Amino acid sequence: MDGMTVVWIVLAVVVVAILLALIAATAKKSKQRRLDHDRQEAHEHEQQARVAAAQADKQQAAADEVEARSRKAQAVADEKAAEARRLAAGATERQQAADQARAESDEHRTHAETVDPDQPTGGNPHANTWGTDGAQESEIRRSPTAAEAGGPDPMGPGQQTTQPQERVLDERGPRHSSKRR
Repeated sequence: MDGMTVVWIVLAVVVVAILLALIAATAKKSKQRRLDHDRQEAHEHEQQARVAAAQADKQQAAADEVEARSRKAQAVADEKAAEARRLAAGATERQQAADQARAESDEHRTHAETVDPDQPTGGNPHANTWGTDGAQESEIRRSPTAAEAGGPDPMGPGQQTTQPQERVLDERGPRHSSKRR
């Protein structure tokens, strides 16, 4: 082996070592770029996850608020329904009390009329009603005109018919209206 061969062998080993170093450096750099890319991608996903979590929290807060308003509205509705039931029960109770008081008043009035010595009918509570009942009395108070009844107006157009006079009643009713005080 001469000196030239050794130089060529050393030179080949150095070239191979340089090539291996370049290949290793390129592989390391490629691996580093891949890791940086993966880190960047992971960071972006983390940011997206934070944004999505914040949106989910906002949506959850809005849903909780709507649910709370719904519960409040339901509570108000329940309260109003209970108030309506209470008022209806009170109205029924007052109506019954009024009916009972009215019946008691009618009993007392009837009894007073039967025992009243000043009664011109001799204690008969129905003798001085002029022969009318409630339905006839309301007809006497308001008779329809011929035009209202659908027939021709006997007085002619533009003239008014005279309505029957209403009976004058004092606060004690028709039985006592003819008596003087």
